[in-house]
Amino acid sequence: MASEGEQQAQTFSEAVLGKETFSTKWAQRWLALPSSTRVVLSTAGFAALLFLPYLGAVGLWDCWETHYGEVARMMIERRDYVYPFWEGAWFFSKPPLTMWMQALGMQVVGTVRTDGALGLFTEWGMRVPFALLSIAAVALLSLAVSRVVNRRAGLATGFILATMPLYFLLTRQTVTDTPFVTTFICAMACALIGQLDETTKHRSAWWYGFYFFAGLGTLAKGLLGVGLPAVILVLYAALAVIPWDGASLGAHLKWLTRRAFRKDVREGRQPMPVLWGQMFRMHLGTGILVFLAVAAPWYVTLSLFESVDDEGKLFWYRFFVHDHLNRLTAGVHTTTPGGTFIYFIEQGGYAIFPWVALLPGAFAVVARLKLRSEKKADHLAVIAVLWVAFSFWLLASSATKFHHYIFPVLPGLAILLALFVDRLWEEGISAHAVSLIFGLVLFILVGKDLSENPKHFTDLFVYNYDRAYPHDLVTKPIAFFASRPLWTGDLVTLVLLAFGIYLSFDAFSPRAKDKATPGGRAVALGLLFAGVATLVSVASQAQVSTKGLVGVALAAVAGFLGWQVRRPGTAGRTSLLAMAAVLGVAGIALAVRGFRAPVAEDSLLRALAEPVNIKSTLGFTFAVAGAMAVVASLLRARVMLFGTFWALAAGVALWFNWSHWVDLSHHWTQRDLFWRYYAQRKADEPIVAYMMNWRGETLYSRNTVEQYRSSDANTRMRSLAMRPGREWVLVEHSRLNLLRTTVGSDKVVTPVDRDINNKFVLVTVD
Repeated sequence: MASEGEQQAQTFSEAVLGKETFSTKWAQRWLALPSSTRVVLSTAGFAALLFLPYLGAVGLWDCWETHYGEVARMMIERRDYVYPFWEGAWFFSKPPLTMWMQALGMQVVGTVRTDGALGLFTEWGMRVPFALLSIAAVALLSLAVSRVVNRRAGLATGFILATMPLYFLLTRQTVTDTPFVTTFICAMACALIGQLDETTKHRSAWWYGFYFFAGLGTLAKGLLGVGLPAVILVLYAALAVIPWDGASLGAHLKWLTRRAFRKDVREGRQPMPVLWGQMFRMHLGTGILVFLAVAAPWYVTLSLFESVDDEGKLFWYRFFVHDHLNRLTAGVHTTTPGGTFIYFIEQGGYAIFPWVALLPGAFAVVARLKLRSEKKADHLAVIAVLWVAFSFWLLASSATKFHHYIFPVLPGLAILLALFVDRLWEEGISAHAVSLIFGLVLFILVGKDLSENPKHFTDLFVYNYDRAYPHDLVTKPIAFFASRPLWTGDLVTLVLLAFGIYLSFDAFSPRAKDKATPGGRAVALGLLFAGVATLVSVASQAQVSTKGLVGVALAAVAGFLGWQVRRPGTAGRTSLLAMAAVLGVAGIALAVRGFRAPVAEDSLLRALAEPVNIKSTLGFTFAVAGAMAVVASLLRARVMLFGTFWALAAGVALWFNWSHWVDLSHHWTQRDLFWRYYAQRKADEPIVAYMMNWRGETLYSRNTVEQYRSSDANTRMRSLAMRPGREWVLVEHSRLNLLRTTVGSDKVVTPVDRDINNKFVLVTVD
């Protein structure tokens, strides 16, 4: 296994794929592309691989996606994209960008051009614009970091950000936070290039891009859209750009008050005062005009609008006072009121797992920064620190708290983590051993919580954390094969074979001919043979003794060591011979005992044949990854350490995006229930939402559902049931018995596909 010193000249890709791979024609064509192009294509392609598959395969989640989705549908129906409308009143609590993006997608896929159920591709149309914006944000931030630091740091930024659970989960949600944070990222990326990239030929364009995206962010989330990037840049200028000495302050004052001084500046006899020079550099005056051109028209129009919403509030009061000031100071619509400063520390750990393991290292690196360093990479780190610190302070101070409010902190963290990754590769594991030890502790603690309670993942982006969770999804055996569920032995086999093959290639490759020791080769073969033994055992449907097969594997390793001892020039023959004897005796004894005894008495086989579920699989995966990281650190094997984390992060992200999110979605959407209603209903058979207000019933019924949720809900339900014919009712599982009591014992309440959703059930009343 190559050491740090031997790997020093390699990139991570060269270490994994081999330098010879990059001499092929396709690799040469790829390398011929500009570095910036390769960064953008790589990060955008990886993000698209995560975010796009299965995006529209499931319905919209209650209650945010469906709430905003209905406002967007009403925009299309009313042909009014300026004044948002919800059910029977004006909707003033959110700015319009989210609904505009949803409406655009609805129009493209023909959501409202059908009768009955919404168009088949509604969810695809609504979610794809959000995913594309998220992909663009990942690519643009990666580009910015690569141009300021280097390509490795840029690629690491994109990979880390895209595989953070909260980032990829909110990317799949058509909610206001997604366009807010993604436009925030795009704005900051443009500012980073405009400010720190001295090679750019389009500085003005990058700064105007900043103002444009800040305007979009304001249309996505309100004042935060411009407030967050503005405050971060102002703090950066104050701490790292503007000199605060008397001479500098005097020069700034002279420029404002003396025409002759300004003339000297124009003619080059005096330097431009730093602050005024910074304003010219970032085109502040014309940039503000760009920002206002994007954001101001809608806000001015709505502020002059004299109608009120369903609570009797004018737009300016509802939006700026109630939904901005009151959210910050008093708390609005929060399911977790109050909360201390540790609230977002806990949720942040879940939101960025497994990258929480690199946090101590990232903080240790930036702790040594100089605010006024001459290195542009240090300035980038300062901006990232301010990004994380100010965002965290603002959100932690808010009286309104949801788990996903930590979202704006993630991009800044991704930059800091990527800078540490770059430093770790360059300086080696030994230089950062203490940080990695603390990181291992965080990895174990957060990984343990997530594996024991995967609900933490889901709670990152839902409204009600007390809502029933489909625990059977994570506790029932995983149906992986047609004839049996996934066993512990399958996971053990996979790990043993992976380790065995990897170490065998490393130990027996031509380049390791003079470096690999017989003991190292024996370990590689032992893992490989043990993997083959467990593979045969589980593949036989637990009909062959695992103990016996493992004994044969040990005997085979003993034979290999004996052969090595007989070869001339072998060092340490005595210890190798002793090891071969021990392994040989143990292997033969284990084989005899395993094959003679009945298979049913093989305790090792019983353990391997134990079915596994998602919880145990997550725990096993995290434990193996942690163990591999520890071994890699002890061996100072950077490729193994980096590969472990890259594989774990990508694997968890792919599994969650492509599989688990799809399974979860059926329990958070009402689409499947409404599909059954529209497929089975007859003419003049209405549908009622009984004592529920989760928004999905409004969108998926096109606002035709009869909602019984006020104090007279039972009376109205009883009257409806007395009418001749069949009625359809949506009700929560917990209120199904109440519904039966309300309609009376003479009525038959029949659930339709009761288990498809653990929150709601569709029933008929006859």
